[in-house]
Amino acid sequence: MTMQKRIISFITILIFSILSLSAQARPVRVIMLDFADETGGKADAALIGNLNFRAFTEKGPYFLQKSLLSSPDFTLIDRRDFVRQIEQLQPRDGSDPVPGSFFATRERRTPLSPTFFNAARSLNGDALIQGSLLALSTSRQKINQGGYQAELTTLNLRVMLQALDTVEGDVIAVQEGKASRKFRQTSTVQNQIGEDELLDLYQKAIATAVPGIKTQLKGRLNGAAAKVKVWVATSADPAMIELDGILLGSSPVEGVEIIRGDHTLTVSRPGFETITKKIMLENNMKITVPMISDQLNAEERKEAFSNLNLHMLKIK
Repeated sequence: MTMQKRIISFITILIFSILSLSAQARPVRVIMLDFADETGGKADAALIGNLNFRAFTEKGPYFLQKSLLSSPDFTLIDRRDFVRQIEQLQPRDGSDPVPGSFFATRERRTPLSPTFFNAARSLNGDALIQGSLLALSTSRQKINQGGYQAELTTLNLRVMLQALDTVEGDVIAVQEGKASRKFRQTSTVQNQIGEDELLDLYQKAIATAVPGIKTQLKGRLNGAAAKVKVWVATSADPAMIELDGILLGSSPVEGVEIIRGDHTLTVSRPGFETITKKIMLENNMKITVPMISDQLNAEERKEAFSNLNLHMLKIK
């Protein structure tokens, strides 16, 4: 091998190595959901006092946020953006009337759900992470030495983190975290832990669960999400085509690459009813949407929506 070929080969390997490291180093984009209280509100009142379990549990996302922000492997999507996206993606399907009130006003439709995953995908989220406060329990060990009696009390706090894939909605990572603190109680000294100390335990328990979640997520999301192509036309082109609240363009839309899975398709054009349908895309698909005039009377409109079907053709 000549020196020139060796140099070219070395440069090629170096470029591929850099690209490979860049791909692996891409932070996981996560959205934090709320924490749930699974303790049933049961704990040792003598040790922790009258704790408001609901308010205590709701602090979980803040501690999780702190732990994730300290790691370059994660990028956090603002929860406020996520909520706004959910509000924008409240799709309405006129083919499913509300009994007795559907035609009272044109805006009254039955919401399609869920919108969580559509909203997460529209924000390019890789995973949704939710948590649970599993237990806040105590264990006791009595000590009797030479007439000296004491009780060694251990306060245990256990949490669980669970990550959901934004494409399939599957659980892709589960990890528990635990933190504890010991107290020596005697007949003359009785300790009671304050809320600040409980919050420290809560934060430590969450922090112990984050590395496991990180490892599992990086393993599952290291490869690119499966994608398919979609073609969308209507019986009254051009019309505006949106997928999960994101504008694809005016119809006909041809060969747009999207993540495989569940999506919400919205088609609109002046003079016609807005059509919103939930679709599952497992393969490349050509979709034709029949449009409905907005000049129909109530009975005609009801019949048109009840007979509305998208024409979907699988493309190899």
